[in-house]
Amino acid sequence: MASFIDIPARDGGTFQGWQVEPENWTAGSHGAVIFLAEAYNVNDWARATAQQYADAGFLVLAPDLYWRQAPGTYLEYTPASQQVCRALYARMDFDAAVQDTVSCMEHIRRHPASNGRVGLIGYCLGGKIAFLTAARDTPDAAIGYYSIDLDDYFDETPAIKGAAAFHFGALDQRVPVRYADQMRERKRDGQDLEILVYPKAGHGFARAGQPPYEPESAEQANQHTLALLRRALS
Repeated sequence: MASFIDIPARDGGTFQGWQVEPENWTAGSHGAVIFLAEAYNVNDWARATAQQYADAGFLVLAPDLYWRQAPGTYLEYTPASQQVCRALYARMDFDAAVQDTVSCMEHIRRHPASNGRVGLIGYCLGGKIAFLTAARDTPDAAIGYYSIDLDDYFDETPAIKGAAAFHFGALDQRVPVRYADQMRERKRDGQDLEILVYPKAGHGFARAGQPPYEPESAEQANQHTLALLRRALS
């Protein structure tokens, strides 16, 4: 079952999240995933991708990333929408976004299907939030696809404590491949953190159905993601 639900924010108020339950779920048996969408927010692609993780057996919650500025703004892939995304992104409070992600983690752990383990999966803007939340809180897993604008945050890399993986495209014009090098340089000994670069991939390479999609790289990244989630959230 999939529907919007209300999530209580730590600093008051509520915001919406798209919750997808695995079919025929069993009480206390499912790892949970907080799905952090691209800058286009919880649009049709994000909901379809969240469904794929539910089909793989995970309980999924995709929060409205813009609820503090423009609640319910779910955008399709058009030039006009891109301008809206840029304006909303420029005004985001990322400290608050991390706290909202933690609120989602706390909320989903109370779902009767949850086994108490929670991972983060973020794409683009959501990948940035996944990185910051993993460094500042304690999800059991964190995965980022082409996480944007991390230049001011690489020194937080060693603080990531759970199992983590970050996927980058060598041809990405939005997220330079040096991001992978910056993270590798700061990775601490024994840290359960993988940084993967795909030679044929550009920005948005895992966005199935859209022109940036690069199926070979996406398949490799997605298989790695599922293996990490199953290891960390079982």
